[in-house]
Amino acid sequence: METESTFTVYFDGTFWVGVLDIVEHGTVRAAKVVFGSEPTPAELWEFTRTGGNRLIDDAAGAPAVRMEERSRTRSAANPKRLARDAARQQRDLRATRSEAALAAAQEAFAKTRRMTRRERRDADAEHRRAALVAKRKAKHRGR
Repeated sequence: METESTFTVYFDGTFWVGVLDIVEHGTVRAAKVVFGSEPTPAELWEFTRTGGNRLIDDAAGAPAVRMEERSRTRSAANPKRLARDAARQQRDLRATRSEAALAAAQEAFAKTRRMTRRERRDADAEHRRAALVAKRKAKHRGR
């Protein structure tokens, strides 16, 4: 069982975000944490000490997304171009896999939230209906 994990910190345009990717058996699981301002190395170390286990648990609990191998459509004769293309493809592939894993986790969370909200709404409607029925019954009780 070979497992590879990577923690990447990047600036997404608004906030500094850390993404943990766990790759095992051809699947990717990911979790992210938003830092806000740019974290210093000391802050990153403190985060790994205090919140690292929670992030690992979140990533392990996230749905697994199958990794897809990209096929090369054109052949380049220049070895420098081949190296650049390979590096670009690897960088893009990792970001895409992480995003897919994060999107799957977010979708699973949204689905459970929708189900919970629907159950609560149905229970409230049933409670209101029972109260109205009891009120009508009380009005006709004296006749």
